[in-house]
Amino acid sequence: MSWWFLLSFLLLLSDAVNRNNFKTCDQSGFCKRLRSMEQNKSGYYADPDTVVQLNSSSVSFTVKHEVEKYEHSVVLRVLKDNTVRLSAQEKDPVRPRYSPVDSFGDAPLQDQSCTLSKSAQTATVSFSSNKLVLTYNPLRVDVYAGEELVASVNARGLFHVETQLLKPSLMSRVGQKLSDLGSQALSLGSKFIKSFKSEPSKVEGQEEGDKPEEEKNEEDDMGISAEELAKMDWEESFNSHHDSNPRGPRAISLDVTFVGFDKLYGLPEHADTLALKGTGNTDPYRLYNLDVFEYELDNPMALYGAIPYVHALSAKRSVGMMWLNAAETWVDINYSNEKSIVGRVLSSILSSDEVSRVDTHFMSESGLLDLFLFLGPSPKDVTKQYSNVFGPSYLPPMFAISYHQCRWNYNDQKDVLGVDANFDKYDIPMDVIWLDIEHTNGKRYFSWDGRKFPDSKAMLSALADKGRNMVTIIDPHIKVDKNWDLYTAGRDHVSCGIYVKNKDGGNFEGHCWPGTSSWVDYTSPCARQWWAEQFAYDKYQGSSPTLFTWNDMNEPSVFNGPEVSMPKDNLHAENWEHRDVHNIYGYYMHRATRDGQLYRSQNTARPFVLSRAFFVGSHRIGPIWTGDNHASWEHLRMSIPMLLSLNIAGYPFVGADVGGFFGNPPTELLVRWYQVGVLQPFLRAHAHIDTRRREPWLFGEENTALIRDALILRYQLLPYIYTQFYKASVDNSPIMRPLWYDHPEDTSLYTNQVEFQLGDSLLSSPVLESNEKSHVVVLPGPQVWYDYHSYTKYSPGTMHISVKMSSIPLYIKGGSIVVTKMRVRRSSQLMESDPYTLIVALSTQGDAKGEAYIDDGKTFEYKNNKFSHQLLNFSNNKLSCRRAADSGQYDSPAVERIVILGLNSPVSASLNGSPLVSTFDKTKSSVTIKKPNVVLSGEWDIDFS
Repeated sequence: MSWWFLLSFLLLLSDAVNRNNFKTCDQSGFCKRLRSMEQNKSGYYADPDTVVQLNSSSVSFTVKHEVEKYEHSVVLRVLKDNTVRLSAQEKDPVRPRYSPVDSFGDAPLQDQSCTLSKSAQTATVSFSSNKLVLTYNPLRVDVYAGEELVASVNARGLFHVETQLLKPSLMSRVGQKLSDLGSQALSLGSKFIKSFKSEPSKVEGQEEGDKPEEEKNEEDDMGISAEELAKMDWEESFNSHHDSNPRGPRAISLDVTFVGFDKLYGLPEHADTLALKGTGNTDPYRLYNLDVFEYELDNPMALYGAIPYVHALSAKRSVGMMWLNAAETWVDINYSNEKSIVGRVLSSILSSDEVSRVDTHFMSESGLLDLFLFLGPSPKDVTKQYSNVFGPSYLPPMFAISYHQCRWNYNDQKDVLGVDANFDKYDIPMDVIWLDIEHTNGKRYFSWDGRKFPDSKAMLSALADKGRNMVTIIDPHIKVDKNWDLYTAGRDHVSCGIYVKNKDGGNFEGHCWPGTSSWVDYTSPCARQWWAEQFAYDKYQGSSPTLFTWNDMNEPSVFNGPEVSMPKDNLHAENWEHRDVHNIYGYYMHRATRDGQLYRSQNTARPFVLSRAFFVGSHRIGPIWTGDNHASWEHLRMSIPMLLSLNIAGYPFVGADVGGFFGNPPTELLVRWYQVGVLQPFLRAHAHIDTRRREPWLFGEENTALIRDALILRYQLLPYIYTQFYKASVDNSPIMRPLWYDHPEDTSLYTNQVEFQLGDSLLSSPVLESNEKSHVVVLPGPQVWYDYHSYTKYSPGTMHISVKMSSIPLYIKGGSIVVTKMRVRRSSQLMESDPYTLIVALSTQGDAKGEAYIDDGKTFEYKNNKFSHQLLNFSNNKLSCRRAADSGQYDSPAVERIVILGLNSPVSASLNGSPLVSTFDKTKSSVTIKKPNVVLSGEWDIDFS
């Protein structure tokens, strides 16, 4: 057994994350340096003479330092819809700083006009009813929404940019051993480095013309020892790994205080509470995409993806902030309403020092300082503003939001077809079967193990006959095999370097599932094009139009690398170091794979690609999931705040492995997990290779029925859920949202991370405890709510209900119309022509409204106006259906049933004067109309009297 396979096997046998494999802030050189900065002692100021208006939407100024001579150009840019961008970079830098420009949406950023006025101490940038006030010295930018101060940038004086230097030039000028400085070198850190940028200072006791003393320790070719370099943070070691950091320290730091806010949310991905915690007694939240095996809960450790975005919330207002940086990032958070340094700084502009606030401190190892503030005022406004900059989510095919069945691994073709047949035997709907790494020929991706899968096309065809699809895994590492055409094609590519390079310029090789491997450099457009071409049917032999893709291990995961990832001094396209692009690497793989599916279909079929790693902008490509969770009640409960955090941070299409990836769930837990998962955006059951089989029919007839009922509920709701995905494709609306999102005025909801809304109209209050008999439900006001299953009406507030194993507490908000399909078949595709049922849940005022989006669920024909967007409205005893202003034309199935909730007496109904048959159910206070003779894509009115 080769050592790399043994390593992999031992990793899999461990029963929890090994913290020693991952850095703390104290072990991360730049985090330790920047976190130890003293507040309000940075020495930076804005030169008043440099403050100028560049154009109708931008103001620039130069930031200088009281001691150091380095200058920084800062631009304040006002964008459409109350959004502000602040960016800063060195003047005349040694080398450019990386900016993840591909995170932006497809539409160009749109400006908003502003005006500049100046005084002796400040400059004011005014736009709409808002303003930015720049205080020159000490440097600070205060952000006002109307007359209300909502954020203060650099109020604690933690702005800092480690100026980039040329290492050989620096070392030739040092003139003495760093060890002579002792502890001073350690404390000065990067400032010590900066002092040698220009002409060398005269060393005390050294006469003009004297040469520096020769080093007696082992030195590098620039005359300084590795130990001394480490003291300056030029180089860094962690466990057995050494980071040469040849371009030196170049970290950036900034503090932002949110004034008048109670809670902060966001910063995915972490297995932690929905409301972010203060980090005064812990490490900061870390954003560094990592393969963290069986991750711990309630922990600020980094996980698989990174979105450096926070959402500040109060009863009066929401504000969002994006720190757009793809390098390793740490974020400190402090909640306070007491006087402090920042309180004293702001006291002159606040009516009271006793104002709640949240202090944040963002620290990144490299990259450009680029900050976006979204001024709301409502959570929905913030979402729209976010979408203006980073784009909306993509509209997936219908099968993608249906049920996915996966495990590592289905053994062979016979096993796959047997699983498929059993879904039919037990009358359980399913749309996708997945294959993990064992389906390949020796972990060579884009291939099949010919013994296990002798006729993959026949297998795919058999699934497609039932409207079902398949997903296979394709990872970023390519097995180093000189006899494999794919590897050699990448190695010998003449147009560009396909593989990531090591620090010396050769192809980087590390270890992963296939053994020795190279990693595709997806940051290169040329490499991405090459990758996309591999999905062509003549190259990916045995594939078909119903085969889709799962990108795993793309943090990237490198078994023998630092922190189970890639060395930071590896090199990518355009000579960027891996440290600059680490968090966006997975985004680029996700994008390249998506492009491959578009390439093979000639841009006609909607792609589906699941990714584990993600960054800002990944939401426009495809879904992600929360990685390698565990079959425990604790992980089930944690899945909710993790998915809510992702939605708030702009990623609607997310899910968690149903049942837990590791371990064997007790039957009760598995059933409950299905009941939760069917109401989350991405629904997939998945399990580790060493777990027992857990297909839905393996736990006894009673539990099979419970799982079947849960999945049937999902398929009934597909029209409603698909409409929520359409809304997300317009403005990135969260599909799974915390209760406070629609009710920000209710501060009691701010820490509720058990319940959630699915879109605008449904509220899930899942059962998350073993043997639970009595369940607490919180229904926010002011509207009434209806039990989805029984139609019982409830007033808003907190209540206790009895639950049993079949209970899936789900409620419809009063004033909503929910579109469903009650005829459930083998797969969503086979339901395409089935009729609709409309559930009209009347508000306390007796009205309701809803939407339905309909298209073919497969192609991009909706971009050619082949879709129907319908607006439903019940008011003044009339139910109306009208095409939305943006609607195209697409013929839908008929409406077979209309159920109106909240009526206390019988009513008669008519369509165009012709009576319709209606039935009144006194026990449910509901009226049902069967066969109303209307189609959902039409325009019609039904009158009630």
